[in-house]
Amino acid sequence: MKAFARELSWFFIAILLAVPVAYVFGYLMNLTPEGEIMTFSEEVFQMELFIVGAIIGFICTYLMRLIIWAVVEYLDR
Repeated sequence: MKAFARELSWFFIAILLAVPVAYVFGYLMNLTPEGEIMTFSEEVFQMELFIVGAIIGFICTYLMRLIIWAVVEYLDR
């Protein structure tokens, strides 16, 4: 049960860390509207990029967790 709780906490931590990564991802894309105001299609595209950034952040958080786990397992031997 302790392992399940730890995995669940890592899942929520990964979700929380994915949001700032998505904002940084969107900021680095440096998207600007064509006109004064964003059109609906530009807003949809920006939201899609935000979701892609969040998914990338989630995957990278779990990848770092696996790397740290592997290093700790290797050093314990």
